[in-house]
Amino acid sequence: MKLELTALDWSVLVLFLLASLGVGVWFTRRAGKSLADYFLSGRDLPWWALGTSMIATSFASDTPLIVTGFVISNGTAQNWTWWNFLVGGTLTVFVFSRWWRRAELTTEVELIALRYDGKAAALLRGFKALYLGLLLNALVFGWVTKAMVKVLRVVLPDHGLLANESFTMGLLVAITLVYTALSGLWGVVATDVLQFVVAMVGAVVVAWLGVAECGGMAPMLERVRALEAGSGRDFLSLLPSGGDAIVALLVVPLAVQWWAVYYPGSEPGGGGYVAQRMFAAKDERHARGGTLWYIVVHYALRPWPWIVTGLAALVLRPAFAGLADDGTPLLDAAGGADGGALLDAESAYPWMFRLLPSGLLGLVVASFFAAYMSTITSLLNLSASYLVNDFWLPLQERRRRAAGLPPIAGETPGSVAIARLAVAIVATAGIAVTLSLDHAATGWSLVWEFTAGTGLVLLARWLWWRVNAWSEIAALAASIATSSLLQIDAVGAHVASGWPRMVVVVAITSVAWIAVTLATKPCSTPHLVRFFARVRPGGAWGPVAAAAGRPTASLRSDLLLWAASSAGAYGLLFACGHALFGRGGSAIAAGAVALLAGWVVVRGLRREEAS
Repeated sequence: MKLELTALDWSVLVLFLLASLGVGVWFTRRAGKSLADYFLSGRDLPWWALGTSMIATSFASDTPLIVTGFVISNGTAQNWTWWNFLVGGTLTVFVFSRWWRRAELTTEVELIALRYDGKAAALLRGFKALYLGLLLNALVFGWVTKAMVKVLRVVLPDHGLLANESFTMGLLVAITLVYTALSGLWGVVATDVLQFVVAMVGAVVVAWLGVAECGGMAPMLERVRALEAGSGRDFLSLLPSGGDAIVALLVVPLAVQWWAVYYPGSEPGGGGYVAQRMFAAKDERHARGGTLWYIVVHYALRPWPWIVTGLAALVLRPAFAGLADDGTPLLDAAGGADGGALLDAESAYPWMFRLLPSGLLGLVVASFFAAYMSTITSLLNLSASYLVNDFWLPLQERRRRAAGLPPIAGETPGSVAIARLAVAIVATAGIAVTLSLDHAATGWSLVWEFTAGTGLVLLARWLWWRVNAWSEIAALAASIATSSLLQIDAVGAHVASGWPRMVVVVAITSVAWIAVTLATKPCSTPHLVRFFARVRPGGAWGPVAAAAGRPTASLRSDLLLWAASSAGAYGLLFACGHALFGRGGSAIAAGAVALLAGWVVVRGLRREEAS
């Protein structure tokens, strides 16, 4: 289905693109002062800016499509596929955020040099710079861009140069590349704030008009329940039902997934753009406050416009879920649906654009451009930081040592120019991956599968003095090797796909890295003492704490705040859902949990500040 954009719609789009480009270019001079300015905004970001930037980055062009697809295919509860990561997010806020900020790093990969020593640490740092900077983030670039192409196929007119998806996508990437390369993190964060506002307004507009087309919220919910009765599915439940669904969507994710899988934006203990924003914060309080703002909005508030849109699309065209208007399945015994293939559930979101009048259509398309650009800008800047800070600069140091030259004090002349070149290199790699992917979900699945099991060692390196560089190397190798073996039919046939494979990968990877840790030497005591004195972590640091002459920090208060904030965020999530679905009593109960948990968190933070 193609939509015709009017002159007003094009005006809105052009105005948005020019505003984004203008804001980015405005910060060019400030970003060019140093690598600290280019990659970390001079470590001067307030909590609201860095938190909103995180939210905007996690709001990619594929996100609304995936969430509405979940709702239509398997109901609202399918979102526990990612809602479980909230637990890891609040753990980052109340345990790890201060440690990240105290480390005074430029990238998460640089932590390797601060935490470990020896040749293994140098090898690991260089590998992860390339692995995260080129491979993993290029995959993310690819699937986000594929999702954006799916949107363009709906909204592009049938005539003119812009009807060419490749041209339009190239133009969008070019604009994003220019202001990202010029303005660094200053421009990324500033445009993120603008793009987040535009993206959320667009999401609310689509949900509002979708509900109106259904006759209002109550009539829409009534028709959804009729579809539930005919199909036997539960679209409105906030919790999965049935033994298999409970295990797959609730038990395993909450017991294993949130700490085991390294997923961009939900890294165990923090990492990626979350760590970068914490490094860029004014101080520890701003790092913690911004990350908490991100977690609450990302998990508890932002999904609901997309979920409501998914329910509206289900009512207006139940064939997206393979259902007839009365809720009965369209599938026959041969697997056909009305003589053809079932509609793609993820296409339901852009299909709803047909409800938008002139002007609002341009705004909503601009909101998708905003979602896409906010994610891509962060990916490009972050990946460039890995390549420059953790690969190129250490390489220059090794060359100078080999030539008998003194070490470089800080960054080299022209480092910002190298950083801008790295942005272009990463963009080129991302475009190549985009062209090679068949579907957006392909890249998502690859990241999910090949990082399963690496999360535990990323948590343990902060909490256990015995972890060394070989621990992380073993975890990466075991995770990639096990996942690769399970892709072979002869091996994978014995392990069901989905959560059973994830558990197998996690178990094998955990055994491997723990065994390697115990079989290899720990880092040198002086190196560990320097790390301990600088970061002041909690956990099992007994011998190092004794050598440093200072006690290990207690985690009791932090863990209490973690539990309370998790309960509060989930309470807010449930309160919003129950209120929207007309379950007043449940909404009040969930809201009370959120308020009580919030009081515990505020009281705990005030007590910390007083002490």
